[in-house]
Amino acid sequence: MDPAKFPVSAIPLNHAQYGPITDENLKGINEGKVALVTGGARGIGRAISVKLAISGASIAVLDRLEDELAETARLCEEHGARVKTYVVDVTDVEALRGVLKQVESDLGEIDILVNNAGVSPGRPQWMESFEDYWRTIEINFKATMVTSWYLLPKFRERKAGVIINIASRAATVDFPFAVGYNSSKAAVARATSTLQEEIELDGLGDQIQLYALHPGGVPTAMAKKEIRQELLEKYPSLVSHGTDFQSLFKDPPELCGATVAYLAAGRAKELRGMYWDCRQDVERVKAYGREKLQKEGRYTLKMQFLDGYENEP
Repeated sequence: MDPAKFPVSAIPLNHAQYGPITDENLKGINEGKVALVTGGARGIGRAISVKLAISGASIAVLDRLEDELAETARLCEEHGARVKTYVVDVTDVEALRGVLKQVESDLGEIDILVNNAGVSPGRPQWMESFEDYWRTIEINFKATMVTSWYLLPKFRERKAGVIINIASRAATVDFPFAVGYNSSKAAVARATSTLQEEIELDGLGDQIQLYALHPGGVPTAMAKKEIRQELLEKYPSLVSHGTDFQSLFKDPPELCGATVAYLAAGRAKELRGMYWDCRQDVERVKAYGREKLQKEGRYTLKMQFLDGYENEP
C-alpha cells in the first residue's frame, strides 16, 4: 500500500488515551460485568483485557498462547479483576462453544464480547494456498460470528449486552498482499451493521449495541512482519511503500483498549452499528448526532457511483 494515495485527517487524530478514556475516567464504569476477549494473550487483546479490568469487569481471556495468557491474567489481576484464561483455537467451533459455556460457569453470564482474534499472513494470492487464505477468513470472521451467534440470543433474552468487533482500516481500502485480511475485516464491519439493524427493528438498540472498531496503527507482531525478499525483487516499488507503511504503526494498544472499555459501558450508543476509528475523538463524533450520521451515511461501508447514478434498491 502506498500511503500517499490516501488523504490525511485535517483534525488531528489521537495517538494516546485522552479525556473520557483515561484510566482515571474508566475506573469502575463496567463494575459487576463479565467481559470475554478473544485473542487476548498479547498486543491489542492484552491491552483490551487490562483496560476492561481497570473498568471493573471480570475478564475471560481466550487465545492459543498459554504462556502469554498467564501474563495477561497477571496484569489484569494487578487491578483487582477476577480473571480466567482459556486455551482454544477459535476456528474450532465446538471447542469455542464449549469455552463460552465454561466461562458462564466460571464467571457468570457474559455481558461484553470483544472479538479481537485476527491474523494477516501478508502474502500475495499467488504465494498463498486457498487453505491458508480460508484460515484467515475463519479466524477473523467465522470465529466472530460463532461467538456472536452464541451470545446474541442471550443478550436478547436479557435485553442487555455489548459486542465490540475489532475491525480494521483494511475493511475500507484496497491494498495488496492481504486479500484474506481485507475481505474478512470488511465482512466484520458489514455484519456488525446488519446485526445492529436487526436489533433496532426489535426496539432493543438502547439495550444491545454492536460496534466495529479500527484499533489504530498498532505495531503488533502481525504489523511488524518484514516484506519478503522475493516480493521486493518482483515489486521494487515496495521498498519505499513498505518503509512508509511500517511508519504508520505508531499507536499504543492501550488507546484501543481504553476505547473498548468506554464503548462497553454504553457511553457512545450514538455510534452503535457503525465502523469507527478509535483515534478519533469519541465525544466529538457522537456529538454530531446519530440521526445526522445515519442520514449522511457516515461511519458505514458504502459504494459511490457517478453523479446522477444512485445505489437504488
